[in-house]
Amino acid sequence: MVSKFNVRVYGIWIKEGKILVSNENINGFKMLKLPGGGLEYGEGTRECLIREFMEELNVTVKIEQLLHVTENFIQSAFRKDEQIIAVHYRVSCADTLERMHTVQPTKLGGDNTHLFEWRILDQLLLTELTFDMDKQALAKLT
Repeated sequence: MVSKFNVRVYGIWIKEGKILVSNENINGFKMLKLPGGGLEYGEGTRECLIREFMEELNVTVKIEQLLHVTENFIQSAFRKDEQIIAVHYRVSCADTLERMHTVQPTKLGGDNTHLFEWRILDQLLLTELTFDMDKQALAKLT
């Protein structure tokens, strides 16, 4: 039974005709998704996204535009008692990515391995994305 909300915030960074995506592996659960993560208590969605990009990629993004907020029920893939609310922003960044691979600890005690890559935003990418919320957000751009 769902008893909690989990607010997730993601960035859509398009540069030179390609979009940044993250191949992630959390304790064997592999996913292709947009960069971002969970809202922490005491922060707004914009602050969350700026923090997530700094933690994961060591870059400072500029929030350009709110593109998508989840309008339908999404159950968490990791915690069956949580409902996901996803917020997607279009972002820009003048920084150069110096690292495309990171490993971060999860709140559940495991590791989250990120392998970032620039991809062409096309139908193939939309079919490969793991989460419908990312597909819905990117569909607004195609």
